Amino acid sequence: MDDKTIAMNNEVVRIGAEHMLQQLRSEGLHYRMWVSGSERGSTIHLRIPHLTADMEARILNVLRGQGVALDIADAPAP
Repeated sequence: MDDKTIAMNNEVVRIGAEHMLQQLRSEGLHYRMWVSGSERGSTIHLRIPHLTADMEARILNVLRGQGVALDIADAPAP
């Protein structure tokens, strides 16, 4: 897979994740997200201010099954 294909795949993963997180955003979830990837696959990175264990579990349930790695962590409030 060349760099252009990897970048396109990462963008597709990002758009899909944004759609899947829409309900949580409507409930007030704020986050910073980016996707990194290589020939081996993509990783969705989420940084969420005041992340709780319950919210992390909900996010994992929403994004599980995407065939990507998930990196979810607390972040300082903006």
